[in-house]
Amino acid sequence: MILLFFVAQAESAQNIKIEIPDVIYASGNSFALGQVAKITGGNAHTRRILTSLNVYADGNILTRREVLRAIGDSDASDARIELYMPEVSRIEAPDYEGNLTDSDSSSVSGLVPLIKSLAAWNGDVEVSASSPVPEGRLIDPASIVPGTPAATLRFRDNAGRIRSLSVRLTWTQNVMFARRNIRKGDRINVQDLVSRPMKITRPGAYAENANQITGFTANRNIKQGEAILLSNITSSNVVKKGRRVKINARYGAASATADGVTLEDGRPGEWIKVRRTDDKRVTLRARIINENSVEVQVE
Repeated sequence: MILLFFVAQAESAQNIKIEIPDVIYASGNSFALGQVAKITGGNAHTRRILTSLNVYADGNILTRREVLRAIGDSDASDARIELYMPEVSRIEAPDYEGNLTDSDSSSVSGLVPLIKSLAAWNGDVEVSASSPVPEGRLIDPASIVPGTPAATLRFRDNAGRIRSLSVRLTWTQNVMFARRNIRKGDRINVQDLVSRPMKITRPGAYAENANQITGFTANRNIKQGEAILLSNITSSNVVKKGRRVKINARYGAASATADGVTLEDGRPGEWIKVRRTDDKRVTLRARIINENSVEVQVE
């Protein structure tokens, strides 16, 4: 869910983006906004104000209303805030806590479920660390974009000391490969496909299962053993202007859906203009996934 929250109306106002995923990891009933959110843009002073803001949990959830209240009561009066978060974010205890100070593989492997949770990733990820894993709980980042080759993790121990750990990440997911040579114009059948694991740097670029592309047509020659890009297939089914569709949006580990309507004709894989049904003033550019859904690229 994307919400624009204007703290100031001045044309010279700073633009700051705050991103909070569907699931956040925190302990206690209150915590700093910077512990669960990625804050970018603006100047360093205003970012420090927002990072140190206290927000309060309502049970095991953090509500958008609470985040807006905290921002509205802050001294960040010269900023325009773009808040990216669902109506409610679920709070879970950190997946990684404790005293893991040795450098053997079991310590590093303990980071895998945490990183997969931060990335909302259903594939595999390999983690290699530059040094032993520090003790304490993770406080940053709040999310990781799948495909990111490296990240810096920050931990806070019981004494309040903060330690950083640089990690390299290798992302793997099952994708569809051509079992035979597929010529341009050929209709793709299940028998033409085989699933294999593959290292991923561009999540969402490849077909992940046969149902995604069965019945579609290759728009170029695809060699046997080649991973099938969604951009290399198309459908003869035309999505007509005025069709009601689901608009899917993803930013990092956060995702949202909304009802929309197409403003142009197009085929799966093509980019067209769409509009949310609840806000006719906003026109979006989206890629057609199928006859019933489109995908918005949030940058």
